[in-house]
Amino acid sequence: MRTDADRSEKYTAKYVPTTVGLKIASRLATMKTGFAAGIASFIAYDLQVQGILNDDGVAGISRAGYYNFARELAGKEYRGEAGVALKTEAATIFAKWKAFGFDDGILKSVALLFGVTIP
Repeated sequence: MRTDADRSEKYTAKYVPTTVGLKIASRLATMKTGFAAGIASFIAYDLQVQGILNDDGVAGISRAGYYNFARELAGKEYRGEAGVALKTEAATIFAKWKAFGFDDGILKSVALLFGVTIP
């Protein structure tokens, strides 16, 4: 079994700034491409949520919760969840935000952007 000194030395060596910099530099192009591919859809959803919130007269800090609800759903969709799986996840996320005190009608309108009907 390795000693705690051995483990500490290995950990320290793994996080030397030049080592970390090389690892990130080698993956940077892929990271940027992935970010660019995903951000466009997130922005589109944000704009649609903004329209819903404006139509319903939601003002102030409470808007952030509705955006976060939409972003959670968008994240699930981006990671490949669809159909029954997305609907199940959406129901759980809906329950969380409803428990936080957000209007269930507005949350349901936001969920419809993702093709999810919440009963």
